[in-house]
Amino acid sequence: MAVVVAIQGPSGSGKTTLIEQLISRLVSRGVKVGVIKHTHQGFSLDQRGKDSHRFWESGAQAVLAAGPSEVFVRQHRTWAHLSELLELLPQDLDCVLIEGFTHWVTALDVSPSVRAEVSADVVRVNGQPIVCEEAVAALEVAIVRCLEDSRPVCPG
Repeated sequence: MAVVVAIQGPSGSGKTTLIEQLISRLVSRGVKVGVIKHTHQGFSLDQRGKDSHRFWESGAQAVLAAGPSEVFVRQHRTWAHLSELLELLPQDLDCVLIEGFTHWVTALDVSPSVRAEVSADVVRVNGQPIVCEEAVAALEVAIVRCLEDSRPVCPG
């Protein structure tokens, strides 16, 4: 089971930057990382006018676009539990970073191994305040500790 890391905080608090830096550090260690991001509005990763977008606009239930080194699947789907979204990711990931989904994580739909609460001046890693400049390193250490322990839920 992948180490699940919940990263939460208000818009503009630095969550995305923290996640970008964390991904780079974990990948350099050989960790396979996936990310689930909560968006409050609709979105499209597809480009208007391209074939796959035209198929979607025509009413296809699902469209899969495959290139030499990537696959994109877009589908009409509702979900009620964060665990349903985790199941859509590749099963060989070592770590999944979840940005947002505060209500679902709080409701214990998914119990994170590591929890980070981001604000403009401090990041709390498993409840412990960390200055923002040290947050990426602190999260990396917490995640690596969980990976080494091979436990789905790790203490702070």
